[in-house]
Amino acid sequence: MEIRGVWITTTNSTVLNERKNIAEAMKLLAKTGFNVVFPVVWNNGTTNYPSQVMKEKFGIEIKDLKEFKDRDPLREVIEEAKKVDIAVIPWLEYGFKSSYGQKGGKILEKKPEWAALGFDRQFLVINGFYWLNSLDSEVQDFLLSLFLEIINKYGDGIVGIQGDDNFLALPMEGGYDDKTIKRYQDVFNELPPKPPERRSPQEPRDPQWQNPQWKQWVRWRADILSHFLNSFYRKIIKVNPELIISLSPSIYPWGYENYLQDSQTWVDLGLVDLIHPQVYREKIEDYKNEINRIKTTQFNQQQSSQLIPGVLLNKKGTYLIKPQDLIEVVKYNRDAGIQGEALFFYEGLREKDPNNNNITLADILQSSVYSEYPGKFDPKEIKKNTFTQRRINNYTYLNISQTQETNPQIPLHLFDWIEPFSEDIAAVKIGYKWGYIDKTGKLISRVEYDSAAPFTEGLAIVNINNKYGYIDKTGKRITDLKFDDALSFSQGMAAVKTGNQWGYIEPTGKFIIPSIISPTFIFDDAKSFSEELAAIKISNKWGYIDKLGQAIIPFQFDDAGKFAQGFASVKVANQWGYIDKYGNFLIKPQFEEVDIFAEELAPAKITGKWGYINLFGEFIIPPNFDFAKPFSEGLALVNVAGKWGYIRKP
Repeated sequence: MEIRGVWITTTNSTVLNERKNIAEAMKLLAKTGFNVVFPVVWNNGTTNYPSQVMKEKFGIEIKDLKEFKDRDPLREVIEEAKKVDIAVIPWLEYGFKSSYGQKGGKILEKKPEWAALGFDRQFLVINGFYWLNSLDSEVQDFLLSLFLEIINKYGDGIVGIQGDDNFLALPMEGGYDDKTIKRYQDVFNELPPKPPERRSPQEPRDPQWQNPQWKQWVRWRADILSHFLNSFYRKIIKVNPELIISLSPSIYPWGYENYLQDSQTWVDLGLVDLIHPQVYREKIEDYKNEINRIKTTQFNQQQSSQLIPGVLLNKKGTYLIKPQDLIEVVKYNRDAGIQGEALFFYEGLREKDPNNNNITLADILQSSVYSEYPGKFDPKEIKKNTFTQRRINNYTYLNISQTQETNPQIPLHLFDWIEPFSEDIAAVKIGYKWGYIDKTGKLISRVEYDSAAPFTEGLAIVNINNKYGYIDKTGKRITDLKFDDALSFSQGMAAVKTGNQWGYIEPTGKFIIPSIISPTFIFDDAKSFSEELAAIKISNKWGYIDKLGQAIIPFQFDDAGKFAQGFASVKVANQWGYIDKYGNFLIKPQFEEVDIFAEELAPAKITGKWGYINLFGEFIIPPNFDFAKPFSEGLALVNVAGKWGYIRKP
């Protein structure tokens, strides 16, 4: 299935003014080879459908146009689109914009407290548009109510909903109302900084853009919007799990820096089913370069099917894409593995080819790159690559033994996965990324990591793009993400890898081993300290060092484990045994695999089966299991024929 979409506007377009225009447009789109349409339903502070929400809150049921009187344009689009098998995704164009001009329109006239404020504490107006405060929960609830109204009112007549660069957005100059400032002060104990001067991309930037306090203020506000989207996504799919959530943000990172649109995070957290970044480039080479950058820096292989870029077809009176460029854009998308595009906007399809006035851009698409049927727009096919199924089935995991001591108010429904608590902190996952919460459910870190290990000794390993570092319980990074591998802290030290070599750091991130005391060792591999010793590998052999980096047990083993109860497992040739802290064998190598001693018993495997041995190497529990774990509190987890269960210590 290809996804071929087009936006229908009320600006510079009369499609929605009459039903016959709508019918004509749907027939043209079907003939051209499109399978989904995005009709505008919310702009300039009014809806293009009869809205009970708007009627009750602001006394405006539908846009005050004579052409809309006693009509429901969206219903007509749905009915005409159904006749030609085109899917409908209503587009809430203005998002968090209140109006163009009009001093904010009816919304801010009645709800001035909903206005976004600039640094001067006046209504925020950018390029003539008045903005609502998208950081405010009441404003968020209002926008959500419009989306939910459309979903409930039009049911299976629509296959999704869409927001663009105005939904989940706030100009970077906004957020200076008293409520938002207090929220920020409560977190950072400081006032938000003054915004930098906004300039065109060709002009030099105000130094304030690089100010750490400014970057913190941008990140904090953008995260509020992303958290709202997390809740928004889950509430939408609760009503209709098959509904497509489609967003069309500005290009990242420009949209993030200027309008707090953190589309990278939205994709990473699995909060969008289809994303149409507005790759509105008038030169074909600029378009290609932007697509290459987006593909390589923003989307991994799992996420790539969600990318359906927005393509600029026309600007009324100032720009019309060249026919050969339109064909090349579609071909380039397919060559890049992108299975579709969304064109802005419909009226451009009816424009004549300047070289042949008998042919329109629609004709050119139909006779070339859109000549083959794209397939029916199938939400189920799209949803296969999303997190909807996990979320509607409440696949949230929490260690059962800890639920009694866990705050029942933790918002488990906002996470896709929750690991057991360690040191009162739990790793949580949303989409593809991990973060941490405390036992009140409060996030102590951003949900931004590719992996997140349990806390040990007050610190946890985190990873982004295969680079590792450590954070403390406030979420602060105590090291940069600079290591190529890392192990958890144990006995005040942690093994880390840089390049092909391992060493040990202390909790400040400073290297202890190698150090001035032992500068000559080059460790090929390393394991955590336990009972004051750590196994390391040099020249393909394992031995043990102490905390000064001095060799205590010679490098003579083919593998080695950590010490527990005075025993450490070591491998000689293909068999495992146990040594003491002097390197003497306590149990000679004779087992195929082993694990640590716990409660004076250790799992050991022989002739393909696991059992449990005592400190003398004798099987106390016969080797009858397919897998076995160490004992803890008198119980051990074992597997027989693929089934797991617990056994008691004899």
